[in-house]
Amino acid sequence: MCRISSKLLNQVRKALDDFYQNSTPGWEQWEKWRTPKPWQERVLPNIESYHRALQVAKQAYDAGDVTQIIYDAAGYAGISKDLEFDMSWMSEQNQAAVLQSIREVVLAASQIHRLGYELLGS
Repeated sequence: MCRISSKLLNQVRKALDDFYQNSTPGWEQWEKWRTPKPWQERVLPNIESYHRALQVAKQAYDAGDVTQIIYDAAGYAGISKDLEFDMSWMSEQNQAAVLQSIREVVLAASQIHRLGYELLGS
């Protein structure tokens, strides 16, 4: 899960870097919601926070405590709701890569949460 989470972080960072390296002239005049700023100021810090919490939960899991990773996975499973920001500033390739990474994170997190819920319920 940490590897998939890291991949999502890298995809978002790459999309931001690519935009700033090849930005459309005058983009600074766009409405803020259409720019990469919400991704830079809100999305990326949120994903970084999720990722740090996941790393701590993974350490607890490795030490035999499954509880935290199950709860963190539940939060990650709903991450797509936290990413409902305009992506039109991204290239088609970056959009596809970010969306694919989101799907992978949500799928892995859902599986961990579901298995953990069953484990804690038994």
